[in-house]
Amino acid sequence: MTIIGNCIALCILVLIAQVFFRNKYFTKASNYYISCLLLTLLAAIVNTLRLEAVKQDLFTRVWTSLLVSLDFCLMLLLTTALVLYLVCKITEHFFAEETLKFAKISLFITYSALFLTVVFNLPFEYIFSVNEDGIYNEGVVHYLPYLFVIPQIATVAMYCVMYRKKLTKSIKRALIESLVPIVFVTILNFIYPDISVFVLAITLIELIFFLNFQHQRMGINGVTKLHDGRSFFNEINRRIKQKAPFKAYLISIRNLGIIKQNYGHKTGDELLYQFAFAFERAFSDASVFHMYGTNFTLVTDNCENAEEFKDRLINQLNLGVTYMKKQLAIDYIVAEHTWQEDESKADTFYEKLEHALAIAKETKQKYIVYTLDLEIARLRKKYVINRMEKISTDEGFEIWFQPIYSNAKATFSSMEVLLRLKEKNGAFISPAEFIPIAEKTGQIVPITWFVIEETCKALAENPELDGVRASINLPMLHLVNPNFESRLNRIVDGYGVPHDRISFEFTERVILDDLDVAEKNMRKLASSGYTFYLDDFGVGYSNFNCVLRLPLKTVKLDMSLTSTTEKLKEHNNLVCILTDLFHDMGLNVVAEGAETSEQVELLKNYGVDGIQGYYFAKPMPIAKLKEFLKKSRISK
Repeated sequence: MTIIGNCIALCILVLIAQVFFRNKYFTKASNYYISCLLLTLLAAIVNTLRLEAVKQDLFTRVWTSLLVSLDFCLMLLLTTALVLYLVCKITEHFFAEETLKFAKISLFITYSALFLTVVFNLPFEYIFSVNEDGIYNEGVVHYLPYLFVIPQIATVAMYCVMYRKKLTKSIKRALIESLVPIVFVTILNFIYPDISVFVLAITLIELIFFLNFQHQRMGINGVTKLHDGRSFFNEINRRIKQKAPFKAYLISIRNLGIIKQNYGHKTGDELLYQFAFAFERAFSDASVFHMYGTNFTLVTDNCENAEEFKDRLINQLNLGVTYMKKQLAIDYIVAEHTWQEDESKADTFYEKLEHALAIAKETKQKYIVYTLDLEIARLRKKYVINRMEKISTDEGFEIWFQPIYSNAKATFSSMEVLLRLKEKNGAFISPAEFIPIAEKTGQIVPITWFVIEETCKALAENPELDGVRASINLPMLHLVNPNFESRLNRIVDGYGVPHDRISFEFTERVILDDLDVAEKNMRKLASSGYTFYLDDFGVGYSNFNCVLRLPLKTVKLDMSLTSTTEKLKEHNNLVCILTDLFHDMGLNVVAEGAETSEQVELLKNYGVDGIQGYYFAKPMPIAKLKEFLKKSRISK
């Protein structure tokens, strides 16, 4: 019966191996699973050999004892490997070597204790003995080796409890289903002590794990059936270890999402599959991966004929996809990068591809090659992100102020708050550089809170600023946040600053995507006393929709209309018309970019309410602002 069970186990192992080893991209978890399969194969062979040796009297007493000892050790080593694989699957989604450290240590101690127990059994025979006729006899504590399974089960249970909130459905299902062969073996051994189907039970558990984890293990995208992003990283790491030259392409299909919307989700997935299928067939000499969404990668070692490969790639992309006998064009961007010997991590390699793709989108390029200039820009961006990680005055963040001249009062009654980021050497990182990065990374949110708090602090602690209003640039993320007002009020009220001394500036492009929500939240803020400036009017697609709908107090004319005397004279009629129109709507007008006395006089004649520009003052820190305001009041 035992030998029949081992034969069935071997058949199951062959079937699993046939499917499993078709995949050449293995993860750490799959490597542990391979160990389980190999140990199961070895255990089945040794167990069968041991039974036949005893039955046929093939070996001497000593060799038979060694064979039985090896059988015990292999079986417990097999359960150890299986436990390690299961723990690895439990922690797979947040995998780090440290998460397996405890399991490895505890399992190593457990198995070492078992090994020593089996070794000491050879002279003392307290677990089993083999007589001169080669007959196996149970010892006084023949059950002792099986007790070593208890710490292994406890290890799995501990990890399940520790990560219970993160267990996937496949993990839970595999754990429950694996109880069936365990219960079966336990009952069978209780009824028939002489029959051992341990290897068969372990093989059934491995089959259960394989069926539950197969899709995860193989790293196959469910829609396109291509290898996924994890497989890509495994492939890149493998190639890096081999130090063989290779080139990778990151392809982003930009309009497949629109196609999905037009033709339906199911049709969109079918088109995505068709694209992937055709792509994989066209590049059978390369490795094709579906990273996520509509992003794909190609990896090839054909670096010598790069131009020819590029032409093939572009031609294939230009073929588009077919839907109902209609050829649909695809809008694509391709980033190319060749591996360099100093690149030791797949993460960094892919980060460069993504950076190149982002630059291509910004510059509206269809094809881009990662160059030294892009590498310098990427490293600079990472440096700026790291500099912005801690937002405080100790880390170089400062708020500066640019006074705005009031025509009616002939003084500076308001100011725009600007942010500066100082290097450790005293130089400054330009806001034009770090603000866009902060917007893309989401760091603009904590940065804005820093600006608001520092502004309120400056208004509260400096009597020289009494009566001066401060306008702060506000990103869209705050404008659509329903909790923004409550936190804002806590800060402003905490410093005792009247709400009407705080204004917020925003540009039209920022809020057009969610104008309804922005309008609702702005009206709530306006009812609390805060005011709003529409900044950069006259740039891009400026229209009156925002002006008509939103609770504005002031419109700021962009410097593209007012920054030079020639432009002012050229746009004389336009500036006057806009100023009169906004005045009729009950709005103030501030002109930006004034740099000469002639421009200032022209703007005054055009009737603007406020003038901002280098003619009056450049942005300055709080200490210089106090001196500036003091002098301007004395001169008045």
